[in-house]
Amino acid sequence: MDNNLNLNDFDYKLNKRYISEYPRGKRDESKLLIYQNDKIFNSNFLNLDSYIPDNSTIFLNNTRVINSRFYFINSNKNKIEILVIKTKNFKKSDINNVEIEGLIGNRNKWKNEEILTQTRKNIKLEALKKENKIFFRWNSKRSWDEILEIFGIIPLPPYIKRDVIDNDYNDYQTVYSKVNGSIASPTAGLHFSEKLIDKLKKSHLIENITLHVGIGTFKPIREKNIIDHKMHSESISITKQNILSIENSKNIIAVGTTSLRTLESIYYLAVKISSGESIDFIEQYPYQNDEKYFNRREVCKIILEFMKNSNIEKINFKSSLFIIPGYEFKLCDQLITNFHYPKSTLILLIAAFIGEDWRKVYNFALDNNYRFLSYGDSSLLYKK
Repeated sequence: MDNNLNLNDFDYKLNKRYISEYPRGKRDESKLLIYQNDKIFNSNFLNLDSYIPDNSTIFLNNTRVINSRFYFINSNKNKIEILVIKTKNFKKSDINNVEIEGLIGNRNKWKNEEILTQTRKNIKLEALKKENKIFFRWNSKRSWDEILEIFGIIPLPPYIKRDVIDNDYNDYQTVYSKVNGSIASPTAGLHFSEKLIDKLKKSHLIENITLHVGIGTFKPIREKNIIDHKMHSESISITKQNILSIENSKNIIAVGTTSLRTLESIYYLAVKISSGESIDFIEQYPYQNDEKYFNRREVCKIILEFMKNSNIEKINFKSSLFIIPGYEFKLCDQLITNFHYPKSTLILLIAAFIGEDWRKVYNFALDNNYRFLSYGDSSLLYKK
């Protein structure tokens, strides 16, 4: 790993006109850029099956975006925004009280211990900031998930400069979203329609993994030397069936950077298991002192044996794996992904996956009027 990566080397000029404020009319009719064998060309997402190897295993992230953005008006008529990142010290027995970790917009206008309120469906919701802690409470037996649905707003990314509309509650979810927990959509999956998935299932294996996208997706890198950036951890869930599918796969495709990070984190689960270490958490640079190397089958054998001995069918863990140029990919062959913000952790991942050609790919996309970021177009990248 290069210990001196300059952030400015991963910059490019992104004009606002390339940032898509709305999705295309149909999910699977977005443009598709193909990068394969050093060649770049245009296609349509509907034709994805024509460009992927036969009998591939395609990994989808089935996380579902929660309505994690709240707006209140305080006593001085100031608008206070709260973005819920995660719940803290949450017990199911606390049916009308929860502490959350969150980001506060207009923080200085919200006095300590001032109670913010709003009412919907005869439910009074209160937010309280006390000693840098944020609490929600409500006068109903409704669950926290129900409160999110009733009062929360789907959290479109900050670079979409418009108000949320009704269509966003559908458009910003993948058609296969299932497990509540993300504060951002795994947007590479937004291009898949149910019809296209059914078509892919005829020739390929579709697998679902779960990574709940956290605030780290939008956290800018402020350090000049990239390796000094601190990654947020994200919650991941994998199943025995996932591992069996990896073991039997000749070609693995990750849909989105979150699926890719999950697959690569699985490799380091095997490393930790083989060393007798805790597997609760994968640090951001587990590969810094990589002395062991396992092939794909060895990885799966280690994890399957661990699951058998532990009598479990699923592993839940957290990962802050930070993939940067110089990283050697272990479990993924192709990546389906959107076009990402300059100088972001996601651009670094792309640069790690296809090397210096990332700039050629992005210049091609700009020259061919691809739409960028969450509601933008897509790409299929073959590992360099």
